[in-house]
Amino acid sequence: MSIPASYIETLRDRVSIAETIGRRIPFDPKKSLPGKGDYWACCPFHGEKTPSFHVLDRQGYFYCFGCHEKGSAIDFVMKHDNLSFPEAVETLALEAGMAPPVKDKREAKREQKRATLSEVTEAAVAFFQDRLDSAAGAAARAYLMEKRGLTQETIDRFEIGFAPDGWDAAFKALGPGGMGFDKDLLIGADICSRSDRDGSLYDRFRNRVMFPIRDLKGRCVGFGGRAMAPDEKTAKYLNSRETELFKKGHTLYNLGRIRSRLSEERPLL
Repeated sequence: MSIPASYIETLRDRVSIAETIGRRIPFDPKKSLPGKGDYWACCPFHGEKTPSFHVLDRQGYFYCFGCHEKGSAIDFVMKHDNLSFPEAVETLALEAGMAPPVKDKREAKREQKRATLSEVTEAAVAFFQDRLDSAAGAAARAYLMEKRGLTQETIDRFEIGFAPDGWDAAFKALGPGGMGFDKDLLIGADICSRSDRDGSLYDRFRNRVMFPIRDLKGRCVGFGGRAMAPDEKTAKYLNSRETELFKKGHTLYNLGRIRSRLSEERPLL
């Protein structure tokens, strides 16, 4: 995605690098001088106990004297939030109250596809939660609450669900005969797979406790499933394959919730 230089310049003028970084890590109140736009923190990119991470708000620049990471607010967000350049720009624009940069037609088409796939995964989250609460999910509920010690509040907060045993429960509920999602979308979201034998669709996750995986935007991009059967022949833990939504190297379970919590609990100083 090509972003006009004028847009980047406007964004840099609008964004305070101290506020951007302060939403993500705590500044040292003893060493920092807010009145001068001078802030210090322990570097988030390498382990340290003494602040060597320096933020110059008026210059829009950060530098770590320990690991030598440096750059602008965009550079920081790219590295800290594990985002691409366009994603970091869009994130900062949202934080600054700016309209996002205009996407070219090809990128807009990909974004529309991701949005559509996200509708499928969100429907799957609801389906798996409903199945956990049903008679079919009794053993999974007992496992979670009695063996693992999870409370109902925790189960609800993390949106834990259950993929029923059998070959096509999710397909029947979400596919053309249920909620109406197209077969290709179910495959694209890795909710279903296509049989090599006869081309029919079958559920990717079966008889598993399900954990939705959300990205930094809060979208469900995939799932992790823990097998209930002790003699499960495939993997005990099974994650979604990589899709247009789910990029394993760019996704960390629960990161969005943690980042949001840290932003609420850590003021600028």
